[in-house]
Amino acid sequence: MMKKKVTKILTGFRLDPRLKVLALEAASQENRSLSNYIENLIRKDVELRGLLVLGDFKKK
Repeated sequence: MMKKKVTKILTGFRLDPRLKVLALEAASQENRSLSNYIENLIRKDVELRGLLVLGDFKKK
C-alpha cells in the first residue's frame, strides 16, 4: 500500500500548554493527530468566514 504524500510546512507557532493538553484530548476522541485536528479547525473557520472557494481543497 502506498502512503499519501503530504507537503509539510513547519509553522513553529506557540500553543499554551494547557490548551495543548485539551487539544490532544479532543484530537484523540476524533482519532486524529494534533496537527490534523488543528488543520480541520482552521478549515472549518475559513469555510464559515466564506474565505474558502469551493474546489480549493478537497475535503478529507
